[in-house]
Amino acid sequence: MKRFIPILICCLIALSSCHKSGVNLFAGDYSFKTSGELSITAQAVIDSSNIVIPAVLNANLSNDIGQLNICVSDKKNDEVIVVFNYLNGDVVVTNGTCDGKNIYLDDYQRNTLPVSINIPLTPSSTYITVSASGQMYDDNMIVFDMNYNGSVTIGSVTYKIKDKDIKMVAYRN
Repeated sequence: MKRFIPILICCLIALSSCHKSGVNLFAGDYSFKTSGELSITAQAVIDSSNIVIPAVLNANLSNDIGQLNICVSDKKNDEVIVVFNYLNGDVVVTNGTCDGKNIYLDDYQRNTLPVSINIPLTPSSTYITVSASGQMYDDNMIVFDMNYNGSVTIGSVTYKIKDKDIKMVAYRN
């Protein structure tokens, strides 16, 4: 019986130290998909050709898909580097921090508008700031809440972009 108690204590310590959290939980390769809706609001409603453009456009976010890689940059401070490799060819790199089963990404820029708008003009410039935070589920799926803010110029009209419930789901490969 005297030998049983130290063995039991050692087993419990070993089992509790196997639980992943922070950077250890998040590091790895993932496949992701993003969906949601953007509200695109015009700052002006008439372009240089005197064509009236709607004041508010609602656009569904294209289903961004791609690969996501999370690498540990500073284990002591639970800091990571996150690389998004979008199927359309864009690559975005940002930093983040992990806290238990939560991950918080630093703001990053997207210069491609991932929506289709039903007007005859194509965007001439896009500037979007994305912020995101996520939570790990079942040690293999991260659900991110994404926030898109910025502007897009179509013709000579500049529109403000604001999101509506954008999610990204990333599954560990």
